[in-house]
Amino acid sequence: MMTRLALALPLLLCSLWLQAQPWQDGLTELQQFRAYPYVNKAFSLQSQQQFAAAAIELEKALRVVPQHAPLLLMLFDYQLAIPDTSAALRTYQLIPASQRQGNLLRLAQTQLDLQQPLALTQFAALLDNLTVAERWQLSQLVAQHLIAQQQLQQALDWLLAQPVLSDALLLQRAELASLLSLPKQVISDTEAVSISSLAPQDWRRYLSALLQQQLAEKAARLADSHAGSEWAVWFYQQWLQMQLADKDWLGAESSFIWLSQHSMLSSQQQLQRYHTAIHNQQLTLAAKLISQLDVSCLKKVEMYLQADAVSKAGAQFALCPVQSSSTWLGYAERWLSADELAAVKLTNATLASQQVSMLTQKRIAAKNYQALLQQKFSQPLQQQDYAMLVASISELPDPIAQLHYFSRLYQAMPDDYLLDKLSYLYLTQGQHDEALSLLLHALPFSAAALAEKSLPERLLNLLLQRPNMQTPAILQQLDHWTQFHSSRAELWRLAGNCDKAQHLLAPAPSTAAGWQTLALCANNWQPATAIQFWRQAYQLQQQSSYLKQIAYQHQAMNESAAALAQFQQLPASDLLPADLLTMAELAIQQGDTDIAARYLNQAKPDGQSGLARSYAIRATLYGALHQAEPALQSWRQAAQLQPQRSAYQLGYAYALAETTPRKALEIMQQLQSSGYQFSATEAAQLAYLNQRLLLQNATSYWTNRALLLYPQQTDLTDAELVAQFSLVRLQQQLQSHWQFSSSATFTSGAVTGERLVADSTELAKHGIAVKAEYFINPLQRDLSLYALLAGSGNDSPWQNGGHQLGISYKPWHQHNLWLSAGIQQYPLAEGDWQSLLRLTADILNQTPWQAEWRPVQQRWWERKLYIDAVWWPEADNQLLQLRFDQGAVWKLDSNLAQTMKWYGLAQFDFRRQQNDSGLTDSGKQLTSGMGVQWRFWLGQTPARLQRQRFEVNLEWQYQLTGDLNQRQHALLLQFYAAW
Repeated sequence: MMTRLALALPLLLCSLWLQAQPWQDGLTELQQFRAYPYVNKAFSLQSQQQFAAAAIELEKALRVVPQHAPLLLMLFDYQLAIPDTSAALRTYQLIPASQRQGNLLRLAQTQLDLQQPLALTQFAALLDNLTVAERWQLSQLVAQHLIAQQQLQQALDWLLAQPVLSDALLLQRAELASLLSLPKQVISDTEAVSISSLAPQDWRRYLSALLQQQLAEKAARLADSHAGSEWAVWFYQQWLQMQLADKDWLGAESSFIWLSQHSMLSSQQQLQRYHTAIHNQQLTLAAKLISQLDVSCLKKVEMYLQADAVSKAGAQFALCPVQSSSTWLGYAERWLSADELAAVKLTNATLASQQVSMLTQKRIAAKNYQALLQQKFSQPLQQQDYAMLVASISELPDPIAQLHYFSRLYQAMPDDYLLDKLSYLYLTQGQHDEALSLLLHALPFSAAALAEKSLPERLLNLLLQRPNMQTPAILQQLDHWTQFHSSRAELWRLAGNCDKAQHLLAPAPSTAAGWQTLALCANNWQPATAIQFWRQAYQLQQQSSYLKQIAYQHQAMNESAAALAQFQQLPASDLLPADLLTMAELAIQQGDTDIAARYLNQAKPDGQSGLARSYAIRATLYGALHQAEPALQSWRQAAQLQPQRSAYQLGYAYALAETTPRKALEIMQQLQSSGYQFSATEAAQLAYLNQRLLLQNATSYWTNRALLLYPQQTDLTDAELVAQFSLVRLQQQLQSHWQFSSSATFTSGAVTGERLVADSTELAKHGIAVKAEYFINPLQRDLSLYALLAGSGNDSPWQNGGHQLGISYKPWHQHNLWLSAGIQQYPLAEGDWQSLLRLTADILNQTPWQAEWRPVQQRWWERKLYIDAVWWPEADNQLLQLRFDQGAVWKLDSNLAQTMKWYGLAQFDFRRQQNDSGLTDSGKQLTSGMGVQWRFWLGQTPARLQRQRFEVNLEWQYQLTGDLNQRQHALLLQFYAAW
């Protein structure tokens, strides 16, 4: 199908050309007259894309006017569009050479598109009539086609048959010759091309052909003249391998030198250069190369010895790891001392035996503590050596060695002294887990150890530092202890058993640590009680940390003023950066941004966590000051410093939501993919972001998700209730494309909207209307189809009726302005259909003035400016209404969603229309007035209301000026329902 469309394009161009240059040019009037029916019919068939039939008509015309060039060109294009390439080739040969203009290339391309074999013989015969550029284009097209068909020899033969070729075609022929192993042809074609046309692959192909023809020196001169190029390096690499294969060691070293100057030798090439140096007896060079080789450590030792570099071989062996091999042991005997060899443990029995023999020959006896301990611990220990062993171990300068020998001694002769020494050594070496394990295995402690207190206190401190799941079981083993109540109570608290902790501290703690344990137990569940416990601890021990805990408890109870006051009582020297940041947060909550900024400037947090928190608080401060851009920058810095903190990522996303919603959505999606579970508020934010980006499915998903999460929260804040109500409305909007409304109005002359045009400007007393509107996209709601059925009359609302059908469009998302076009019939089933254009606007009622239910407010104000302008073009009838109203709304004291509204209004109306006699009547009116409105919504308060809304409006209007109504005072009673 695409091929036919591509072929039809030239036909359109040809048709335009024929219109610009008449096909009759050069024809007699008789010829024109005779050919015209066929040509005209061909044009008609071509416009219907019936190219075969059009071609037949042109062939008929050419029988009348043979060899007429414009018609031959047209016929050629039709035959390509059919496609009939054989006929097109015959037609092409009939076209004068001066007017062929690249059509042979089009014919060849068409044959390729249709996967037809190229008519190479015919093409070759026609090449002489082409320009040089066209001949090259066709030659390239044919060659590429043959290459694609794997007909390499045929492609080469085709190019060889051409007398003159462009540089690109010469290089293509050289590439074909290379593939067919014809190096002479490669050389000939490449040398015929200008050097500036050669790409790196062309040079590689050319140099490879020179190598095949034994012209390496010529190739080398070329590479030397282009030493900085990649293809020159490639050539020397290829030549190097040929030299190595031919054992041309001197030539190979020359190539190595060139490559090392202009490139980097690979690990394999470095190894080859080493062997080349050995063959050339260049031992100094060989020794120098060894350090760069990628071989094993022992292999390097062997190579150094091979290069007669003994000292370097010894230094290299010192770097080698121990290996259970005879090679390593042989080198070890040559270069290791007795102590070094004795430290080696070989797993192979034969090698170990050889090692002992070596040690026997090398060892020189030395009297020192280390030797003595090695001797004693190599055999069973004796009790009579206890004092000597303890003293010897204590004299060792290395604490690790002390730890080793004391551990072995304790295993053989356990007692309280060794337990104390060994556990202390573990602690000094930072091995707290080993110290704890050692003390736990020593339970129960002896009476002497309990009386001395050192071991029990060490055990309790380790447990406090490292509480774990085994802590309760360990504490049960300590129940018989009569000491250390505060520490054990704290351990029970850390194990999650505050009842046990309180029992240990009953009736009241005697230490500040005990009161701290009770306070920590009460922190989460009884914050007020926790504050009293912290005060008791402070009375026994005046530590600022206790006062800080009191402040943090007030913060947890959302008593920001009390928390800030408590912090402010502390000396400035006791306030950490984290405390100052908390004080800044509290000041922001109190609305004191100046104090918050001061605390933020005083805080100098360390580490990424503290810096990130300071940026987050600063972002909150900027938000309170309504400085959006600094707030955004601060959230970005907080999120960058601690990307794993979900709160910072969310803060950053919220800051981006207004200006860059897509970026905000990406951040929240990344959080979701990391496993983060969104709260109802966060899911609501995702719904709003997707709504702004017009992603309907995602908006619907997150709206439903948020509304499922809100009921799971026990106490919703006012902001959460408002968000929940907003999401309920969004969910209802997404669930249906339809919106219906109806009204019934009874007046004594007041003017209302949504009226069909009547037969005069006289106002009817009563009216009724039903409107159904279908929104194409329920998320955007900017395009809808509507149907309106309305009636009016002085005796009854349905005395005179009519209906409208139309389409409405909202051009600006942020403004409630609609442009409508439609048709109406009035009277119903009798009158003529008339078109109408309408503009309606409902403005000045954005938040907080919108006419909607408020979940958390008891009283509020509403206002709106309503504009309605209608024009009926056929009769030039016009209608304009401008209405502004504003009033106070309050909720009725009931469990239902009911409100009352008292409002004032100002309204201007204008009407211009033809009467039955064909004359134009017009009128206008300016009124003011006031009214009362009762509204009722179905659903569950405060937030889960249904779409259905019912209204009753009672309104008094006073005519200030105008002639639409003969009565100065008018009343209106209106019943309205929407769903």
